[in-house]
Amino acid sequence: MDGTVRTGATATAAGGSRVVVVIEDDPLTADLLSDVLTEAGYTVSVLDSTLGVHAAVRRLLPCAIVLDLGLPYRSGASLLQDLKADPVTAPVPVVIVSALADSLPQDRAALASAVVAKPFAPQALLDVVHAATTPSRPAA
Repeated sequence: MDGTVRTGATATAAGGSRVVVVIEDDPLTADLLSDVLTEAGYTVSVLDSTLGVHAAVRRLLPCAIVLDLGLPYRSGASLLQDLKADPVTAPVPVVIVSALADSLPQDRAALASAVVAKPFAPQALLDVVHAATTPSRPAA
């Protein structure tokens, strides 16, 4: 794993980010996540390790991050905590998608917008990403 970034080919409006950063080290799962999100109209950047995540998030200003927990170099749970501690990256919703979802400590799970266990249904993933990226409206 070398911190490779792969970007899907979907247009995004400047300032109106529909970019999702996917952090997933398994190439088949990364491709599935990218395909599902790209088909739903998101621009997807895939990172295969925790290396360079902060720089990518700061550069891309994504509307969401999809994060695996079992990653090379450091855990996704540790990365989640760091992302939420940084004032620039803290507002970006993080959706955990992991086979290790049940092992995520409650305090860290509370930092995520949603936690999805693998294997996942593509529509369930889209539903939580959409919910995480749609501003809630105050009750009238």
